[in-house]
Amino acid sequence: MKWISENERNVTQKIPFKYMPLISVIIPVYNVEETFLRECIESVLEQNYTNWELCIADDNSSDLNIKLILEEYKLKDSRVKVIYRTRNGHISACSNTALDLVTGEYTALLDNDDILAPFALYEIVRALNENEESDLIYSDEDKILDGIRCFPFFKTTYNKKMIYYINYICHLVTYRTSLLREVGGFREGYEGVQDWDLAIRVMALTDKVLHVPKILYHWRISESSTSGGENRKSYVKEARKKLMLNIKKA
Repeated sequence: MKWISENERNVTQKIPFKYMPLISVIIPVYNVEETFLRECIESVLEQNYTNWELCIADDNSSDLNIKLILEEYKLKDSRVKVIYRTRNGHISACSNTALDLVTGEYTALLDNDDILAPFALYEIVRALNENEESDLIYSDEDKILDGIRCFPFFKTTYNKKMIYYINYICHLVTYRTSLLREVGGFREGYEGVQDWDLAIRVMALTDKVLHVPKILYHWRISESSTSGGENRKSYVKEARKKLMLNIKKA
């Protein structure tokens, strides 16, 4: 497709970096289809930039195969860390458990059925070498439907006011880890809009926000994802209402 070739023709991984921070990728996992989970994890293992760690938290999945898969990858690569929650707490609590494993200076968010472009972390670090003080880095994204990339989202440059109306940050987003901890991580009770809520709270503390105009994230359209619309998860609308009330009070 033309938009793919035009977006990726200038991608290169040959520039050496002076600054090579550890990037922690966090994945909250719960009863995800095996094929999707493997593709997700493999997309991290295949990154051209290698100074990363993968921090996975399983939210007490009832599918026993999940633990077998996660243990397999933990043994396969020492950069993979896994923790198992003893009770199901939903995505915000699970993401915070994954965040507890993080030791990197920056933290990238990845859902358990989505895929990173192989040059995703490389492009984030290249941007950081040009703008080392950045606290939040976000990229363009597209979606995957039945294995086919579609619906590209080419985003605007940083606009602080716009975040109150639409979560244009979304995927891929990478935060300075210290700021994530300063705001207390993900808020429980905002499941479904937890990423949007997090972006708003972090952006209240910093204007050092950087847009990487490349598609670095492929958001899968599936029965378990909100990529196909909020109606797929009934609790999202209520969480969105709660977030909107908070914005009006701010």
